[in-house]
Amino acid sequence: MTAYAASARINQYLVEQLSPAIWRVPPPGGNGRGRTIAALFAHIHNCGLRYLERTDPEGVPGELERARVTPKEAARALGAKGRAVVRIVGAALADGRRIVGYPHSAVHYLTYYITHDAHHRGNVLLTLKQCGHVVPQDVRYGIWKWDKL
Repeated sequence: MTAYAASARINQYLVEQLSPAIWRVPPPGGNGRGRTIAALFAHIHNCGLRYLERTDPEGVPGELERARVTPKEAARALGAKGRAVVRIVGAALADGRRIVGYPHSAVHYLTYYITHDAHHRGNVLLTLKQCGHVVPQDVRYGIWKWDKL
């Protein structure tokens, strides 16, 4: 649970550190198929919510609209999701239960979403670089300082 909590906090930290000016910049390529930074964070947040709601709906935040979400809303929602996962999946692990609807164990749920979120954080950083936005070095290194977040 500690590893997931750190991963969830990294998501929130990254949103908090980014300039709102880049939040909706179209990704390079101009084909309309890429995701904005806002859409990437909405995706990170929205994935896995249904499983949590089926297992225990109390305290599970709603989905974010990728076209409308603000950085403050995303940071708040990511924090709420992180707390919900720790509570719900932690209880499932303690009781030897599975996450309702998820085809694998509760441990696998955590592993999948840690990996999923890290993949999309990489997408965020690559998109920012491709758009010409320089992410400060302390932020780039800050996402690796799990014990300080």
